[in-house]
Amino acid sequence: MDNAATLKILEFGDADEVSDMELALEIGAILQKAYPNHPWIVGFQGRSLVIRHLAIASEVTRVIGREGFSTLLKPGTPKQMGHIAVMAAGELLEAFGLPRGPWDGTPPTVPHWKRKQDRNFT
Repeated sequence: MDNAATLKILEFGDADEVSDMELALEIGAILQKAYPNHPWIVGFQGRSLVIRHLAIASEVTRVIGREGFSTLLKPGTPKQMGHIAVMAAGELLEAFGLPRGPWDGTPPTVPHWKRKQDRNFT
């Protein structure tokens, strides 16, 4: 896979939304540098950062039948958010059996958990 990633703002909004999207682009670039070739989507929901790994989200949807699996992170400074995003993304990769380094296309493994179980699912 090519290490070059194309990052784009999909939809422009008001000034706050534009600022959030610019920060999402920065964090997307940080994630690509930390974890090359992984298919990340980064955005904001309200003032919180949302990180989604497309392969993980797709596999979770297939296994449990619910769409929208992502990681929601609290707001902070851009530097804090970049660091927190890298840490959270790495933990997400490990939880789904993916490497913290470059992704080779290996599909994620969805941990076994029971409906309404919110801890100890790995």
